[in-house]
Amino acid sequence: IGRKPFEAHVRSPSIMFRTDQVAFLDDKGSLWVADISSSSAVKWDKRNNIGHGRTNGSMAILPDGRVAIVGGARSTDDGGSKLSKAEHSIHIWDADTNKLTRGASEKNARLYHSSALVLQDGSLVSAGGGAPGPVKNRNGQLYHPDYFYNTKQEKTPRPKIIACPRNINSGETFLITVDDASRVVKVTTTKSGASSHTRNSDTRWLDLKFDVLNDTILKVHAEERNIMIGGLWMLNTIDINGIPSEASLMGVDMAPL
Repeated sequence: IGRKPFEAHVRSPSIMFRTDQVAFLDDKGSLWVADISSSSAVKWDKRNNIGHGRTNGSMAILPDGRVAIVGGARSTDDGGSKLSKAEHSIHIWDADTNKLTRGASEKNARLYHSSALVLQDGSLVSAGGGAPGPVKNRNGQLYHPDYFYNTKQEKTPRPKIIACPRNINSGETFLITVDDASRVVKVTTTKSGASSHTRNSDTRWLDLKFDVLNDTILKVHAEERNIMIGGLWMLNTIDINGIPSEASLMGVDMAPL
């Protein structure tokens, strides 16, 4: 539906981080966003730069909507599988503020056939890489984003979803029970997706509308089926401090879980 205005290896990471908004990383480290809401006129916008490419890297969406960028190589040499060029640190990009933060480094290189997924507790697993390649990492590491701990490295109290439907229909409303409705500022949901070869083309992230019914009950409005597509979703609440709950798994337009 359009041509990229930049050079990017076929295994440079990309992800749909908002409805009809796709993030791409080019070979020089520039972070681009494609607006694909119109199939006849894709709009490109260069947002930021992480300093280098991430060939064979991965992107994943955190519960608060930020995008994690992990793994890969800083160059396209040997198809992005040169061990000396492996990038071990994580970048977190906030699409709403365009803020880019460099985080901790993982132990192992995550090159060809690596992947990254966000788990139900909000941690990120970065795994695999190097099959074939200079190493074969049949292992993974967990990354705990900043919402896990405060500045004193103490565990942060997190909001809780007490009850949530196991299955819902798109386009309808549903009720969830939380520990304190007055502290909830967002209800977000992330489709589990399918990560392979630097892309998680099946994932989605949505900021759902909701109504507060009483101290513990929220009425949540699911998007229509062309946006909240069928499959397994993770539902989170976000509190006034920007801290997400652990996710409740929820099937949308699918067989009972």
